[in-house]
Amino acid sequence: MKTMIWLFLLPGDLVRQKLGITVEQDGGLIRAFINMCFWGTVALLVALNYV
Repeated sequence: MKTMIWLFLLPGDLVRQKLGITVEQDGGLIRAFINMCFWGTVALLVALNYV
């Protein structure tokens, strides 16, 4: 389960680290935004392939 959570949060964590923002400074906002955009795009592409 930890691996799935780590994989799900990975895109946001990578962007947060590239920006040089710590977890304490972020409060999860940037990570949540990036993850929403990334996984939303993935879900949209999968859905469009099956329509």
